Amino acid sequence: MKKHTEMVLYLILIGILALLDQVIKILVRSYLTSSSFVEIIPNFIHLTYQENRGISFSFLSNLPDMVRVPALAGVSFVVVAGIFIYLFIYWAKLVTVEKVGYSLILAGAIGNLIDRAFRQQVTDYMYFHFYDKSFFVNNLADDLISVGFVILILYSFLSRKTDEPEK
Repeated sequence: MKKHTEMVLYLILIGILALLDQVIKILVRSYLTSSSFVEIIPNFIHLTYQENRGISFSFLSNLPDMVRVPALAGVSFVVVAGIFIYLFIYWAKLVTVEKVGYSLILAGAIGNLIDRAFRQQVTDYMYFHFYDKSFFVNNLADDLISVGFVILILYSFLSRKTDEPEK
């Protein structure tokens, strides 16, 4: 498959995943409250509605809006732009698993960037817990970023192992 045709297919995948993230967030904001819990997997995952003004685990959420909003949206934009530039330059050298990993990261980063830029906060809705022990609340964009990162890390370790010369 030609470089540009393949890249367009991945861009479509990125767009669909970022759009899906936004549609789910709109539905969550429309139908859930911070006090509502919809059980998905008993004693493990519930749907709820939370707004995160910061980044992971609400880090930096207490900064003044005039600092927090441009800083977080700006960093998110720089990360998205940097990954796009990297992919444009190195696309032909990447294997499929790397393209998938970066595509998932980009889709998630774009989904959260849209929230930060237009809503000044990120909508979270998947509440992970084990019975009464709470872990975190996140969203599809966060999961896409995490899965993409894990794919790239695993591939990095597995490809190094196979590249080692035999002794």
